[in-house]
Amino acid sequence: MRILLLSLFCVGILQASPISAPLLETNEDTGSIQSSQLKVGMSGFVIRHFDDKHSTIIANARVSAFNTTTNRATIDISPYDGLRQNSLPSGNWKPRAKDEVVIAYDYERALLIAPNDDAYNALTKSIPNVEWLHPDTYATYLSHEGHPTPLIKDFHDFCTANSVGLLYVQAADTLFTLDCKNFALLQTSPLTAPKKESMVPFYTRIPTIRANWFGAGSSRLESYEPYYLEQIALNNSKNKELYELYKAKFSEKSALLRNFEMKE
Repeated sequence: MRILLLSLFCVGILQASPISAPLLETNEDTGSIQSSQLKVGMSGFVIRHFDDKHSTIIANARVSAFNTTTNRATIDISPYDGLRQNSLPSGNWKPRAKDEVVIAYDYERALLIAPNDDAYNALTKSIPNVEWLHPDTYATYLSHEGHPTPLIKDFHDFCTANSVGLLYVQAADTLFTLDCKNFALLQTSPLTAPKKESMVPFYTRIPTIRANWFGAGSSRLESYEPYYLEQIALNNSKNKELYELYKAKFSEKSALLRNFEMKE
């Protein structure tokens, strides 16, 4: 392999089976569950069981806080958007205690954003038990949307439609593991990669991603690494571990640190 992975053994923690737990309590948009395997940022959904044979998904769920002492997690609840069919009626059920919360349901399916083919091939071979969606599929989706620069919404919509749970982004000698639907950072692993020219917006065999005339995402990405590092920071602006990682890698004067909401 042309890429040396220094610390990928912990990646398997996020590839466990889906985590299921009863909703302990709830109000309009939050609830709580108990489990020892959760991390802040993990996503899933709430299921209502009507009887032994009938059930339906009624809401999205995201872990917003986790108490490691009690193994109790706070869950943010929002309307379910995994299936959209405007021609059919939808239920008006509200989550309640004893509904089932399923987290990390599709974490065995992942998308990797890598700068070149060497990095992509080495990383996908190094991380076991993952069903990889090839970036060509995502590039085709971006071309349909007219976004040669991928937006966070593009990741959400693509991963929701294709039941992809995890997003891996390789940049700055680090492998970032994110929830693909909400871009929450779940884990970082250090790695050392050879210096090789980066493709933009990421490694793909699709020669050209179509661009809209105007609007967000319509401009072509000029540099691979700065863009993804900034997007990760913007969408994890309160993550102190990420802040410290950036500060150690780039310096306290780095413009990337301006994207964090931190008090020294």
